[in-house]
Amino acid sequence: MRGRSVRVAVIGLVSAIGLIAAACAPPPPAAPKNWSLKATSITSNDSQDEVRDPFFNACIAIPNCDDEAYLIHVAFKVTIGQANSAEAWVVTGDKVNGLSEGETNALSGGQQAPVTFNGIKPLDILDVFNPSNKLTVFGTYTWAAEEDTINSLSTGANGLANTFKSVLNSLLASATLPSNEQAIIDLVLDALFDNIGSLFNIIVSNIPCLGLCDDVLGGAVYVGLGAGGTLGSTLNSLLGGVTIPNIAIPLVDVPPDVQGGGIFTMTGPKNFTQTFSGADGQHTYSFTSGQA
Repeated sequence: MRGRSVRVAVIGLVSAIGLIAAACAPPPPAAPKNWSLKATSITSNDSQDEVRDPFFNACIAIPNCDDEAYLIHVAFKVTIGQANSAEAWVVTGDKVNGLSEGETNALSGGQQAPVTFNGIKPLDILDVFNPSNKLTVFGTYTWAAEEDTINSLSTGANGLANTFKSVLNSLLASATLPSNEQAIIDLVLDALFDNIGSLFNIIVSNIPCLGLCDDVLGGAVYVGLGAGGTLGSTLNSLLGGVTIPNIAIPLVDVPPDVQGGGIFTMTGPKNFTQTFSGADGQHTYSFTSGQA
């Protein structure tokens, strides 16, 4: 998935740093930080609840043609090489009531559906020479939802979180963190991208939601890497041209298709914009990741 020029550039960088590391004991890693992901705004591009008559374009939906939008995050966290370290949990945001088509609202409080990842060590390039240091991968599988008659999405989301935990323990928690810098970078990128389709295929067979749910417009995946300093900057340059792939999940509405997302390190805040299209509606959210 990544070109030869990227690998050559990284090999040159980490080899030079390796000479420095060989000459001195690696310092302790930076103090752990709490990192967050939250939504900052929503736009209703196409109302999901809207139903209008074909003659006068009058709203005939009950009770109205506005949306009651909210977010669900299936959050996850796993430390590479630390057995059974995977965690997964569900965060549900507060509703944005009365969202009219074409309207943009700034989000605050519970509407932002903030997810906080506590105690993440932002490893630098020299930290990986210390075998006691392990890289943490964290993030969310985010659903854009719209309230309907029956709210049963929490059942599907919690079932999904249990499967996420099992899959991440298998893919990353049981992996060995190599002492070679290039191998570490390859392990992280390959696990996140080359296996992400398989991960969601495993998940879809375990979801317990039977269709009695609020409407889900789509999903997105946001992935954080516990890296700062030079390592974080290097990863930023490597990941600049990498995108979360669109992943169609067949046969079911929950979990939703993956329609994008983003990747970030702990070098500083990063903003994302994601449009979710499905269930006859379209909502666009702005997200930000940064220190909590």
